Amino acid sequence: MRVFVRGLFAVVALAVVAGLTLAPRMLVGPARRAFLDWADATTMPLLGGAEYADAERLLNTAMFVPLGAALALLLPLRGWPLAVAAGFGVSVAVEYLQAAIPGRVPDATDVVWNTVGALVGVGAVTLVRALAAAVRAQRGSVTRT
Repeated sequence: MRVFVRGLFAVVALAVVAGLTLAPRMLVGPARRAFLDWADATTMPLLGGAEYADAERLLNTAMFVPLGAALALLLPLRGWPLAVAAGFGVSVAVEYLQAAIPGRVPDATDVVWNTVGALVGVGAVTLVRALAAAVRAQRGSVTRT
């Protein structure tokens, strides 16, 4: 059951990425605009006049965090590099496909920020799993003494 839920999480994360990146702009434009407005409003006090490109990078990064986390959950703890590579591969595929979609413009910079997002998601899952393993090991050693 756990594998099914993790797999479902990965499928949903991939579907969201595909929908947001491959759907025509007129369909996803309102959601994208709402996110960018929110990002500008919340980061403006922190970044003091950050440019539009910063919010765009944040969107590209945030979009791939759940995908990276989902991929990391499907793999063993030591498989984290494969999850990052898969996030990179999905990003490259998205940018390649965007070249054929009217209103979409592929951008190599997006691949970088998408991969950073996947890495953040993978890192979060890896950290939580490592901490959980350490706690289990600690509890096991306390119980044995």
